[in-house]
This record gives sequence, C-alpha cells and structure tokens, in this order.
Amino acid sequence: MELFKCDGLTKHKGDFCLKDVSFSFPKGRIVGLLGKDGFGKTTLIKTILGSYGIDQNANDAGDLWMDGHNFKDDPKEYRSGIGFVLLDNPFDNSMTPAEVGETYGYYYNDFDMDKYLKYLEEFDLPLKSAGAQLTGGQIMKLQMAFSLSHPTKLLLLDEPYYYIDSDFRFFFYDTIRSLADSGEGSVIFSSRSAVQLTILTDDMILLKRTGNVSTAEFFGRDSDSE
Repeated sequence: MELFKCDGLTKHKGDFCLKDVSFSFPKGRIVGLLGKDGFGKTTLIKTILGSYGIDQNANDAGDLWMDGHNFKDDPKEYRSGIGFVLLDNPFDNSMTPAEVGETYGYYYNDFDMDKYLKYLEEFDLPLKSAGAQLTGGQIMKLQMAFSLSHPTKLLLLDEPYYYIDSDFRFFFYDTIRSLADSGEGSVIFSSRSAVQLTILTDDMILLKRTGNVSTAEFFGRDSDSE
C-alpha cells in the first residue's frame, strides 16, 4: 500500500517552476532527493510538508496523498503523520524549545510532551533560549525532537548534513534507518551529494533543471523509473 503519492505536481515560486512531478512509495523506504542548489529540493519538500500550498490561481496543479489523506481535502490529517527537519527554523523564533512543544504539539495527533522534553534533554538543548539564539545544529535537533514526539510516518529531511555534527551523526543515521526498517514509516532525504544518497537510500528522485523549469525522475528499488 502506498504511504505517499505525488501526482502531477506543478508548483511555482517566483520565476521558478517545479513541473509535473509524480512519484509514490510505500512504508519502509528511505527516498533520496538529489539535485543541485536551485533545482527545487526545498520547494518540493516544503510543498509536500504543506508549507507551500497548491495555488491553482498561480497555475499550480496536482495532488498529494499521505497515508490515504488528500492534502486539499483533509490537510490536518494529511500533515499529522509528517515529521520534518528543515534548513531554516519552521517555528516561531521568539519561542523557547519548551514553548514550541506546548504550542505546535497541539496541532499533531498524539503529540507526547513528556517524550519531547526527554529528547530536548538528551540533545542538550537549552530550554529557556529563544529560537533566535539557537545555532543551526540546535535548530536541527529541535525539529528532530519534535518529529520523534508524535507518530511520524513520513520524515522529511532537507539537507540534514548541512548542520549535523559528529556526536549526533550516529543517532541520526540510526533513527532514519530504524523508521524505515520498522515498516511503519518512510523518509525523504534531500542532498546535493549523490554519494551520500546512494549509501543511505532505497529509492531516488532526481531533479533536472532547464532554464527556470525543473522536472523530476523517480528511480524505485522494485520498478523501472516512472
């Protein structure tokens, strides 16, 4: 059964267009998203996350399904199973890590505040420092703590190597591999490095850009490219 499906997605951001992107995968996969800077990796990840809408008035098109829930028809249920680690802080920069859990956890089914606080302690994150005072690595750990504190079925990782440190690397690898190996979830992992993705991933989305338009080709482990 498909965990995630992207069907004919076209997304415009300024002069840039991510055009007619289609792919799907079941639970138990780590899916690499490969492309150079400016090819649309972050645009695709933030559209999947729901941070960027699909605006038909801007000539956007397509559909997204997460565990059977359509983004347009049921956005809350669609988002509830998605975790994320983005390059920028997706939370209010004035909030402390504890306030992030109290505020944003409300919007996720079965968010476990006690588990979240334990992860904050394990990751040595300062509970009373506002997001604006945190380093890039701490922001990454904050998002990981949040994502692991509700039932995440799809974990979106946007260039996680950018801030990852050596002390956190083994936990990070083990976490994403365990999610896939459990058969309960999958991961989309973006990078500019084909070597990184080849080592870690089961499937691959390859972004190609011509002018202001990027397209995608999906290479699945059990099928030919789609």
